[in-house]
Amino acid sequence: MEKQIKIKADTLFLPICAGKKTELMECFCEGKKVMELQVPVDIQEKNGYHIDYYARFPVKQFIGKTLILRGHMPESFLEEIRNDAVCDTAASDRTDSDRPRRPRIHFTVQTGWINDPNGLVYKDGYFHLYFQYNPCDIAWENMCWGHAVSRDLLHWTQQDTVLYPDEHGTVFSGSGVVNEHGMLGLPESALLFFYTAAGACNRWCENDNSTQRLAYSLDGGATLQKMNWELATICKENRDPKVFWHEESRAYVMVLWLEKNDFGILRSDDLRNWRMTDRLTLDQAWECPDLIRLPGADGGAEWMFWSADGYYFWGTFDGFRFQTDGIRHEAYLGKLPYAAQTYAGVSDRVISVPWLRLPNRGTLYTGAMGLPRELSVVRLDGEKYLAQSLPLEWRKNCVPVDLTEMERGERLTYQYHGGEEVIELRVCLREDAQEMALRLGKDALTYDKKSGILSVNGTDYPIGCDVRDFSFLLDDVILEVTAKYDTIIGVFELQERECIIEIERDAFEKMQMNRM
Repeated sequence: MEKQIKIKADTLFLPICAGKKTELMECFCEGKKVMELQVPVDIQEKNGYHIDYYARFPVKQFIGKTLILRGHMPESFLEEIRNDAVCDTAASDRTDSDRPRRPRIHFTVQTGWINDPNGLVYKDGYFHLYFQYNPCDIAWENMCWGHAVSRDLLHWTQQDTVLYPDEHGTVFSGSGVVNEHGMLGLPESALLFFYTAAGACNRWCENDNSTQRLAYSLDGGATLQKMNWELATICKENRDPKVFWHEESRAYVMVLWLEKNDFGILRSDDLRNWRMTDRLTLDQAWECPDLIRLPGADGGAEWMFWSADGYYFWGTFDGFRFQTDGIRHEAYLGKLPYAAQTYAGVSDRVISVPWLRLPNRGTLYTGAMGLPRELSVVRLDGEKYLAQSLPLEWRKNCVPVDLTEMERGERLTYQYHGGEEVIELRVCLREDAQEMALRLGKDALTYDKKSGILSVNGTDYPIGCDVRDFSFLLDDVILEVTAKYDTIIGVFELQERECIIEIERDAFEKMQMNRM
């Protein structure tokens, strides 16, 4: 089937029947292929074509031109494709229908699937969050870069999608930097984005390997333009370039996953020409690398190599090689957080955001981003630890709650309304207390000081003995737990969005609740 549509408005709307079998749709303009997507379609059509939502595609560059859409789609699908302002309102009505059933400060997309955070950069008062995105379904496919912005790391506004698959592959993960050194013939205010073009991940280039490519923005990150540049394949599926400026050696550094548990470190003076100066193998580490400099307690630098599962390795870095003792540390309890990346453009803070692998619960979106956390190094009893603390913006926005209003006998109780508020419960165990018990509806958490075991719904996590300080942050179905001066963090999915929080009062020396 084929549909010709003359573009008159900025946005093309595709009707999405989420979760159905996908069909390949190709888009051509003036004889050239400009897009390829796998789109789920309703093949039953018993009561008219079923539309869960409209996927939005910016097409301003095609205004006045005719797009030709081809694929094995029913004619009724093609008839529902829109390119008019009236449809914009209709699409918004559809996508907002499930808004109450989502977190408030953990970013989720209006509709579709998300995974890895990409291109995290701060510029002109805005935190930019780009991310792996499938606008056409609630499952992984069609990897694009979606975009959202925030002024406070808590409240996000989704923007137009900025990068789409092309003849080089789908758009996998990457990173962003501010062009402060005026490279590539672009102004210093430009934003630069390195990303992986994943060959073999779409039919368009099914026989190609993965390459690293570059895009830039001259309008503050709102739109990205692809450049005619590539870093040739080192290993077949090499991906996820994280780029930063290393001041001491006066060069840009790229860390790149190569294959298996191997990573490469590359250097460049001009962002065009790169040479690999180190190849390292790290125990069980895999993809989405980050090489992070943290301020040390003595005023020096502490370097840490990070991989997707939250595995990290302490070491030293001279701009060329990363030297490590090879000891693998784990940043998280559980496997929900993944592929965290740190922000560029923030000179006095190290801010990390992970993807949360939340499954779909019958909504029109899948996945969420973890709450941004500030990374720092702390020393406890002479040992070095990584701390992941709530951002300062949380403290500025939260409102203390009077706990005396929630007493009920020996327990503190609080009715939590998921999707309507975010709360944090901070507690400190009494020195003589042996255990803690917290119930959140169907979910139960216990901690035994003697064994050092934190148990979440029957799964045990050894966090060490005599831990006394805890923070529990609830946002819809997401529970973030931190302890031991923020050096222990776990993120979990709750079974209920609304629940009664129950906690025994006599086990605690201090309690404080904050609400947003």
